[in-house]
Amino acid sequence: MKSKILIFLVVVILSGCGYTTGSLIPSHIKTIYVETFTNKTSEPGIEIEVTDAIKDRFLTDGALKIANSREEADSILKGEIIDYRREPLSYASDNEVAEYRLVLTTNLTYYDLVKDEIMWEEKNFEADSEFYTTMQQQRFGSTNLDEEELIENVAKELAREIVNRTVEGW
Repeated sequence: MKSKILIFLVVVILSGCGYTTGSLIPSHIKTIYVETFTNKTSEPGIEIEVTDAIKDRFLTDGALKIANSREEADSILKGEIIDYRREPLSYASDNEVAEYRLVLTTNLTYYDLVKDEIMWEEKNFEADSEFYTTMQQQRFGSTNLDEEELIENVAKELAREIVNRTVEGW
C-alpha cells in the first residue's frame, strides 16, 4: 500500500500542475522592434511616452532584445492609441468630482517577421490609473501626481501588460 501511495505522489509531483512562468516566445524569435505607436487621440506626444515605456519594459524583462530597425528584428509590435479619457470615479459631498480614472485604449498587433505571421492581436486593450482632484488632495492632505506623471504611470502599466501578453501569453 505504501509503495502505491509513493508511486502516486511521485507521478503527481513530476507531472506538475500545468502552470508555467516560462516564456511562450518561439525559439526563433530573439529580437523585437517596437514601432512608434500611432496617436489617434487629441493628447499630444502620448505616443512617444507609450512607445518609450514599452521599450523600457522589454529591456527590463530581458526576454527579447530591442532591435533598432525592422530589418534587424525577428518580431515587431505595432500599436495605435485610440482613446485617452478621464472618467469620474467618485464625488465629494458637494457633487464635485473627487477622483478620476485616466484610461488609455490601444489596438495592438504582434508579428513574427521570420514566419510572416501574426502572433497575437488585441483590439481595445486598456490600462488605467486613478487620481484625486486637487481639492480632494488638499482636503485629505494626500500628495498626488500631476497629469504628466499620471500619463507616465498609465504608459508603464500598459507596457507591463503588453510585455506580459507578448512573453507569457497573458
